[in-house]
Amino acid sequence: MSLLILMALNCFCVMFLNKKDQTVAVVNCFGVWSAFSLMYWGGSGVSRESLSELFCVDIYSSSMVSLSLWICGISILVSSAMLNLRGVFNSFWILVTLLCFMLVQCFMVNTLAMFYVLFESTLVPMVSIIGIWGGQVDRIPSIQYMAAYTVGGSFPLLLIFMSMELNGGSSFMWFISAKTDYSWMFWTGCFLGFLVKLPSFPFHTWLPKAHVQAPVGGSVILAGILLKLGGYGITRVMMIFSYTLESFGIYAMSLSLYGSVYGALMCLRQSDVKKLIAYSSVSHMAFAIIGLFSCSEVGLVGAYIMLVSHGFISPGLFVLCGINSELVHSRKIKAMNDGVRAVPSLGLFWLVMIMANLGVPPCPVIISEVLTVVCVVATFPWAFILLVFYFILSGAYSFSLYSQLTRTKNKPKTSVLFNEVTLKDMKALYFLFYPLAEVLFKWDLWAVV
Repeated sequence: MSLLILMALNCFCVMFLNKKDQTVAVVNCFGVWSAFSLMYWGGSGVSRESLSELFCVDIYSSSMVSLSLWICGISILVSSAMLNLRGVFNSFWILVTLLCFMLVQCFMVNTLAMFYVLFESTLVPMVSIIGIWGGQVDRIPSIQYMAAYTVGGSFPLLLIFMSMELNGGSSFMWFISAKTDYSWMFWTGCFLGFLVKLPSFPFHTWLPKAHVQAPVGGSVILAGILLKLGGYGITRVMMIFSYTLESFGIYAMSLSLYGSVYGALMCLRQSDVKKLIAYSSVSHMAFAIIGLFSCSEVGLVGAYIMLVSHGFISPGLFVLCGINSELVHSRKIKAMNDGVRAVPSLGLFWLVMIMANLGVPPCPVIISEVLTVVCVVATFPWAFILLVFYFILSGAYSFSLYSQLTRTKNKPKTSVLFNEVTLKDMKALYFLFYPLAEVLFKWDLWAVV
């Protein structure tokens, strides 16, 4: 509760500053809020610290709160350097702050009904950001696609929560009696909305459309934190209803295995960098789904390492894509090559972020992939064949992307918008590296002891 009060007071004070100082003040506020949220981090395990009658946290919710604050601050920082947002930037940071406020509450509430309301409410600021600052005329169909998938997929979840309120009198998370005789349809209703949000194969088709139309700041938030709502929701429902490995989980794991290979194949076919990053997110979220539905401690730790690591790596790739597209006015890989040649330092950043996305040691993604492979192969030995295909294809599209972005041409350099990329443009990338190092050294934080 104190974090929410601090956020509200800071936003009220920022409103009285002039427009030029508001950007710096808001970014600094997000830094302060992120540091303040670390107070809620406890040791490993699921012991809870009650904050009030409405909010309570554990290591899973506190890590998501810190991730939300950090990523929303990065979004405002990188968007302040983009030309297509400078005219109405105040409206942008207000929407992002409102979205962050909803996300923090969503990760801290202790009633399922309030969680559902906030879960769906986060769609409104995101749709507004895409609708107002979306780059192309197709942004309205992409908004409709995104809203239809998200609301339609979570509608069965609403019916379940309404039934709990009407029959049980409460949807308080920790007063629900655990049972083990729930039907297959019940688990489908509980998990479908979260699988769409992650997204899981075959419910992923809205994600590339939304990323292509969203501005850079919107893509940073969408990939960095909104997708993680699905993983967090699955974790909460599993804990509340004492889920064990059942037929639904086996189907979800099987589809995710195929989805990881499918996402890597689609990455190989893309010429649009934003679509490529979006499909790589589909592949990586498949590992989080496999880890969660394995119902093992190893899988849970691997899933949260992937969720948090991807929350910093994917925004970094979108930031680089935004900087490059501003230089050459295109998201095509061949056109972005001219931007990297004009600003050679971008080549180094592309190398680091692609390696982190691929999971090259010592990047924390490799820890998640190893733990996930261990838990899924122990359950389904045949899954190792699909995982081998995924790792081969993942290396292929990563190497292809970097080689196309940095290859040398004989023709003269193409003129670009800027002669150089300023420090302000690169600050967002610098601020994404430190949390990755923290995840690497504290990867066992989500272990249950």
